[in-house]
Amino acid sequence: MRLGIKGKQVLGVTSIVGVVVVLLSILYLADLARVSLEESRARAELVANAILHRAGVVVTANADPVAAYRALHDDPGLRSILESSLYAKNVTFAAIADVNGKAVAHADPAREGEVLTVGGDLAGLLARSSLSKLQAIYTGQGQNLEFRQPLRLGDTDFGSIRIGVSTLLVRQDLDASLGPAVVTAFVALAVAVLSAWLLAQLLLRPIHVLRSGLTRLGKGELGVRLDLSQDDEFGELGTFFNTVSAQLSADRSHMAGQVANLESAVQHLEDAVAIVNPRGELLFANPAMRELLPEATPGSSLEQLVGVLQSTYQTLLPFTQ
Repeated sequence: MRLGIKGKQVLGVTSIVGVVVVLLSILYLADLARVSLEESRARAELVANAILHRAGVVVTANADPVAAYRALHDDPGLRSILESSLYAKNVTFAAIADVNGKAVAHADPAREGEVLTVGGDLAGLLARSSLSKLQAIYTGQGQNLEFRQPLRLGDTDFGSIRIGVSTLLVRQDLDASLGPAVVTAFVALAVAVLSAWLLAQLLLRPIHVLRSGLTRLGKGELGVRLDLSQDDEFGELGTFFNTVSAQLSADRSHMAGQVANLESAVQHLEDAVAIVNPRGELLFANPAMRELLPEATPGSSLEQLVGVLQSTYQTLLPFTQ
């Protein structure tokens, strides 16, 4: 389907606004993903610090590692912290693991004693660009990230605190926050379409005026003038149109005067005289021509008149011999 200037203008403005809205929405979502991941890291770090503080109270610096693991496992205060960590937003688990990755104490007691699967590095994801964070959150079915903090006995590492963060939960938060952004995008597009249509009506009005003037000029109307504002290029075009229209009116008036003079000059000639246009149509015939050919009326075809004249000559030829 062929689009007019108005349709192209509306489509162009809407496309530009749509692209800008989509890009801004992506940037907004990427920044929101960064903020959500940073908040999740802050919560995980807070839980890890609470566990580290309680572990420091339970385990002394010169304790035996085996005894330290047992003390951490049996401490009710530490277990309370581990279980309450599940109420932190986007946190999926909290655990204390030994140097081999085996869970010594876990928010889910059923998982104590098993080797914990190593999750992605939360700090590493936070160091990447905002778009990379967004891609990681929305890729596949989500992934489990971990915030890790080492446990030490004196100068020796004897385990680590591991806090799990799910990108799937982060994704759910982003989806909930995306609703207002989508509504804003549709409102912006609707406003863009309406504004583009109104702007097209305003800007294309001079074109409609020019088209109307040309139509009137093409029908032979004299003295056609356009009243356009002189503040832009359309005003200059209107001035040029008025000049051309005035020149055409003057030329037609001059030609009409010449034709009138010519008709007056041949009106009383005894010879038959006719005036035809380039298309072979009769414009004028003096009385002598009309007496010779009664069919010689304005608008008649010269070819038909010649045919009638030939027929008349052939009819009269026997009587002249």
